[in-house]
Amino acid sequence: MSDSTLKHIIFISGPAWGHLRPAIKTALRMVEKFPDLFVCTRYLSAQSSEHASRIRIVSTPEDDEPRLPTINPTDIIKYLEDCFGIWIARELQEPSVTHAEGRAIRKPSWIIEDLLNGGVSVPCKHVHGLPIAAWWVSTAASHVGNKDNGHSGRIFEYISHHPDFSLEKASEMFLQAISDRLVCIPGVFVHHEWELFPQNIPMLGPFFTTSFGRWLNLLKHVDIMTCCTTFEMSCLKEPISAGALAYGLDKPLTTFFVGPGVDLAAPSAIDPEPQVARFLDSALVEKGAHSVIYIAFGSIFFPPPTSLSHLIAVIDEIPKAGLKFILALSSPIAKIDQSWMDAHIQAGNAIFPQWTNQTAILEHPAVHYFLSHGGWNSISEALVRGVPMILWPMAGDQPTNAVQISAMHDCGFELLQVRTGPAKSTAYQNATEVKIVGTDDAVRNEMKHILELTKGPRGGHQRRNVELLGKAIVKSLGPSGSGDLELERFGKALGL
Repeated sequence: MSDSTLKHIIFISGPAWGHLRPAIKTALRMVEKFPDLFVCTRYLSAQSSEHASRIRIVSTPEDDEPRLPTINPTDIIKYLEDCFGIWIARELQEPSVTHAEGRAIRKPSWIIEDLLNGGVSVPCKHVHGLPIAAWWVSTAASHVGNKDNGHSGRIFEYISHHPDFSLEKASEMFLQAISDRLVCIPGVFVHHEWELFPQNIPMLGPFFTTSFGRWLNLLKHVDIMTCCTTFEMSCLKEPISAGALAYGLDKPLTTFFVGPGVDLAAPSAIDPEPQVARFLDSALVEKGAHSVIYIAFGSIFFPPPTSLSHLIAVIDEIPKAGLKFILALSSPIAKIDQSWMDAHIQAGNAIFPQWTNQTAILEHPAVHYFLSHGGWNSISEALVRGVPMILWPMAGDQPTNAVQISAMHDCGFELLQVRTGPAKSTAYQNATEVKIVGTDDAVRNEMKHILELTKGPRGGHQRRNVELLGKAIVKSLGPSGSGDLELERFGKALGL
């Protein structure tokens, strides 16, 4: 008689929306492929799946939950760590969920944890005793390197071990340590080290410095890593990065590349915002297809106050090119002059929604290009919908994503003149040093030139490239595609 119980896996996503949503998408794909699996995680609204009943949202009981004193990202990760420790101890003693679909649920057998967290499940491993698999939301290229000529990990290691180190000094020490040395990440064109941090964002110095040690510690406790990228983008160099990841860190890892955590269709439970839909429909009637630039920098990032004049310079070129725009203000740090917004609204050039259904917007025929920070989720959503991009990367995986999309795949452009901090110097482009002038006039001229290119043969070529890559991603996620097969391999490694 076969065992009808459900195997139980805990999935700990990072707290950022750009990590949470693809984590849920990965969990949904897993329960669809493995009928004997139950997953504990968070966020399910708007995700349609007949198997969603085998994913359960969990949280710490309110009376046990520690207080979150700030919105500092380092404090948020520590808060998540404290909450998980409380929850897992209680869950193992008295499970909050015992059945799903009429079947009993076993005790947890694995933890899948987002690398962003830096191992919130590690301090309480003596309590749960579970093996941990690492999950990375982006490409292999954004995570692999080596100490001699790879990523910038050496900087954070140097800062954290410096005798004068303190969190208050971390940003200043980071700016002093980063250099013009040429970095060679497998599968990515050569670039200056400071190009991995194209924007001077003060909070990131302390966060990356404290997180670096946590990431290294987490890797000591994992032997398996899965990335949301795909081998079938074979005209790119991502397979080189993917192959290097298994041996590019401090110890060998068994790696899986399960494909992007992207919705191939807009989530059915989220209707387009009426104001946005009316604006897009009106633009389509008035100006035709490809007449709107959609601008969004994600739920966390936004050009800092010191770069707002650059942002204004970039956006003001859009109406001059005969285009309209939508600027999403979803980030809590998105601050922009109201009188400037009112002038564009009154001229019929733009709208400024607080929230947008991004996938629905990208599917609209009025959309011309997507001006984005270059997060992998946004890029994936644009690729599968055939929308080329203009990228303004800030940090994290965004700079390597921007290099891949603009310089390697020719699916869009990267804004260079908006760079600040040490990166406001030179950019290494095709073995040539490009001077970053960094004035508003330089930014304005760069954006004007890019918009001219988007409306000509180069723009048409980029759109065709995007469509080809989008088809590769869809194929990868489909039956017997590389992402689908890798997901099956990943599940078998977890005993599913």
